[in-house]
Amino acid sequence: MVSRFVRQEPWLDRPGARDAYLTFLERAAATGGVQVLAYCLMSTHVHVVVVQGDRSLERFCKSMHTSFSTWVHQHARGKKAHGPVFAQRPLSVLVEDREYLLELVRYVHNHPVRAGLVKHARNSDWSSHNAYLAGKTAPEFLHTERVLAQFGEPAAVARKRFDTFVDEGRKEVRRPEFSNADDASEAATVRSGLRKGHERRHGVLGRSAFVRKALEATGSTKPAPRKGETKPAKPTQRRPSVEKLLDAVLRHKELSVLAFEASPKARASSEVKRLVVWIWMQTYEGKQSELSQGLGLASSMVSRYYGQVLAAAGKYDRDTKAIVARLGHSSRR
Repeated sequence: MVSRFVRQEPWLDRPGARDAYLTFLERAAATGGVQVLAYCLMSTHVHVVVVQGDRSLERFCKSMHTSFSTWVHQHARGKKAHGPVFAQRPLSVLVEDREYLLELVRYVHNHPVRAGLVKHARNSDWSSHNAYLAGKTAPEFLHTERVLAQFGEPAAVARKRFDTFVDEGRKEVRRPEFSNADDASEAATVRSGLRKGHERRHGVLGRSAFVRKALEATGSTKPAPRKGETKPAKPTQRRPSVEKLLDAVLRHKELSVLAFEASPKARASSEVKRLVVWIWMQTYEGKQSELSQGLGLASSMVSRYYGQVLAAAGKYDRDTKAIVARLGHSSRR
């Protein structure tokens, strides 16, 4: 996960900021059901590698970021923090453990090297690299065994081999596939750099079979049609903005914007969101990231809504037809 501060403010350069962030990271991990595998606390942004547990990453991030934002407002000292501290929700990438975990941890630990701050990862205290090398004195919340197990035994030898492995990647350039970049030029770079049989789509990186399975499980993509089924036709509607689609759904459901925004968790508001998700992803084949941003929802919530509407797809056919007609978009994209 990558979390950036608003206006690229170097909040982590404030005295005590990194220690405070690590304290909140430890608390969030304990209550959020995640294992922290690696981290790097740069001045203006943070990289964290975790293994998700039974609870959502949204809850984990909210706990950590709310605590740190409070700390920033209390310790600004002459440089007041107005409004939000973080620029947006964290950008997350789901990676296939066996194929990419070691590369990802090496990439995260080498951020201070790529920034020109140090020559080797071991020379920086901004990442978890030295904690990996410290053995028993490493923070309890940092789970190093999953990575170090890949470098043999005994533990002292594994740590030395790991240090060498990370150091071998110190000249590696920025890898947008590890930061969920959606820029067209960067996407092309990602595709050209992936090994045969591997791909990255919608923030999932790994072998093609792993990517498809992960997307189907989260509802981020539709599974391939079964044998004998016809493949759905490409949409003929010109895609509106998420905001215009939301407005059309609200008018169709006769729900005011005020009521929708005042009670976002009410049944009527949730039904509006489900319908927007359904039309956007089924009729217009829009990106989930655009939908998440337009509705102000976490990607996990969009996936949850999409899974719900898939289970009752026929329920939305009549509403969809009426809303698309209301939008009046009949020309091809």
